[in-house]
Amino acid sequence: MACRGCLECLLKLLNFLLTLAGLAMVGYGIYLFVEYKNSSSSTPSTSPVAGDPNLVELGRPLLMAVSLSSSIFDNLPKAWFIYLFIGVGVVLFVISCCGCIGTVTRNGCCLTCYAILVILLILAQLGIAAFIYFNKSWEDDIPTDKTGDFAMVYDFLKEHWDIVKWVALGIVILEVRLA
Repeated sequence: MACRGCLECLLKLLNFLLTLAGLAMVGYGIYLFVEYKNSSSSTPSTSPVAGDPNLVELGRPLLMAVSLSSSIFDNLPKAWFIYLFIGVGVVLFVISCCGCIGTVTRNGCCLTCYAILVILLILAQLGIAAFIYFNKSWEDDIPTDKTGDFAMVYDFLKEHWDIVKWVALGIVILEVRLA
């Protein structure tokens, strides 16, 4: 009986932390989007096909531009990472709210829905990790970083790879144990 109360309290705490993480991701994503819009509005506007050989201009410059590229990655908006970051934050927030409601009300249906969503989240994480591990050209899909922050983080991860891989494995094991 005491174990059930301890697990319920632990689940409430973890869901609260997951809710905060989701809200923090949404807030930071909105901040990044505002910064992106401010930095892109300071540059002079040109035709969207001016420097891109993969686009053909038909008619008026801003009304019709046809992409000649067949890759889906070439058709993504420039701020795709920001949109993805906000979307993941919203998904984390919704999943954690479902878990919070399920633990507070002790509703079996809500807890089952929460467990299924957490399992799907873990499977998505494993799929993304496998994609990054097996597809060595994933770095080409990331937009260029003018600030150098990505290179700094990448160098830090390379330097401390022995620690990072064990921390990542510990996080995956913790997620699987809690699911």
